[in-house]
Amino acid sequence: MFRFLHIADIHLGKYQHQSAERYGDYFAALESVVAHARREKVDALLIAGDLFDEQEPAAETIRRAARALRPLRENGIPVYAIEGNHDRRKRTEPACALDILAGEGYLRLLRPSVEDQKLTLLPHDEEKGGALVEAAEGVVIAGLGFLGHSIEEYHRQAAEQLPEDAFVILLSHAMVSSDEQTLEYGCIAYDDLAPLRERVGYLALGHRHTRVGLGGEMDGWVFNPGSLEYVNSLDYRLPAELRGFYDVAILDATEYDAWCRGDEPATSTGEILLARDDEPSTSRLFTRPIEPQRGLYTHLVVHHIPTDKRPAVTLRPDITGCAHPDAVTAAVRTAAEDTLDEDLRARRPIVIVRLQGTLAISRSRLPRAAVTQLLQEEFDALHVEVMDRDLLGTADAEALLVDDGDLEQVADRARAIAADLLKAQGISVGREADLSAALIDMKTQLHGSAKSPSKEVLQAMRQQLLPFVEFGDEDVSADDDTDTTHVPGEEAESSREDADAREDAGAEGGDA
Repeated sequence: MFRFLHIADIHLGKYQHQSAERYGDYFAALESVVAHARREKVDALLIAGDLFDEQEPAAETIRRAARALRPLRENGIPVYAIEGNHDRRKRTEPACALDILAGEGYLRLLRPSVEDQKLTLLPHDEEKGGALVEAAEGVVIAGLGFLGHSIEEYHRQAAEQLPEDAFVILLSHAMVSSDEQTLEYGCIAYDDLAPLRERVGYLALGHRHTRVGLGGEMDGWVFNPGSLEYVNSLDYRLPAELRGFYDVAILDATEYDAWCRGDEPATSTGEILLARDDEPSTSRLFTRPIEPQRGLYTHLVVHHIPTDKRPAVTLRPDITGCAHPDAVTAAVRTAAEDTLDEDLRARRPIVIVRLQGTLAISRSRLPRAAVTQLLQEEFDALHVEVMDRDLLGTADAEALLVDDGDLEQVADRARAIAADLLKAQGISVGREADLSAALIDMKTQLHGSAKSPSKEVLQAMRQQLLPFVEFGDEDVSADDDTDTTHVPGEEAESSREDADAREDAGAEGGDA
């Protein structure tokens, strides 16, 4: 029997929302996995990429990573890791932060040799490195890392070099797709993994932030545990239990029969195989026979165990009829009182406010800063995001379906359409018709001119629009320290987070 934990996408060093507490959350998630490994006395911990959030993590991040992994080194539990797209070495550098940890004995970094588009899997050596390790009798662990371009060809080359007479666990930082969707950088179609199928018993993936494999999809040999924590804002939309780690055992026939009977069979060191009765209620189980049989091993047993994350709570207050910003804030307070109990408040949750209903004020007057202050000061929220994309405008759809006889003039039709669009966006509530007429008039003034409008014309247009500009008390609170929805430098982080989150789009469907 060989038992290991499979984790990926830990992203140590990430300052999500520019928060020091969030920085610590990622270490806490890793430490919980290390505690599980020690408690269960597993044979190995496998890290399928992105241990770090950056290629050049800060010294403090590396120090804390070493501290988190130290209990495994002290207890003789080996850690096998590969590079991910976030923490791989730069092309101009011979090493990365993972090499530092490997040099101090905290992990073994599995890295293939790639020269002239030829990938070679060399046996791992403590001094020279390598990509292949015989972790136990009949068990081989191989690592590919993040291959990026030519990913299909490199996986094919790897398959030719893997042993046929052992149970092979292959680590790769790649997202696998089972459908015909367009593949992005670092992704591979399931059909292109066919050369690996005859050689690999367990394909240990990273890169995707939600779990894959628990439902037996992709023939029950491809697994991704999901990230240990929420990594980007779009992660909050999916259930927390889709992220965690795998506790995996490969068994011979005798061990599997004993496990099925609930006899809690022992390993060669006398430790129990799997604590069946003590698993968290949120854990999920998958088993399958190993075909073709590799050595003595006949069955694969896989548990997915969600990590205990900082709560991310979504509030959906209905603000229909709220004609003043204070009324919107009151609706949010009511939703928070109904949802955020004392236990949640004690853990300082991340709160997403998704406003619902029909707008009665313009979007510019939505009290985002006041809502953020309310939830942080009275409900102990660590971070607040206010979203208005679910809101409907006050426009009546029938406005665009009037009788043609009522709109004989093209200009009249254009004004009606513009007014409807303004209503749908909650712009200039109650004065949409006047604003749409002004906009259409300005369009007419500019039409047919090959030259840019003069300063005088632009100034006249500004004066024409000035009556429709709305200012509320909430719009002048740019210096309010309680509004954390905008932080200098956060645009770049949000852009990168959104790009990463697109990789998880549709992930829930595959895990249902």
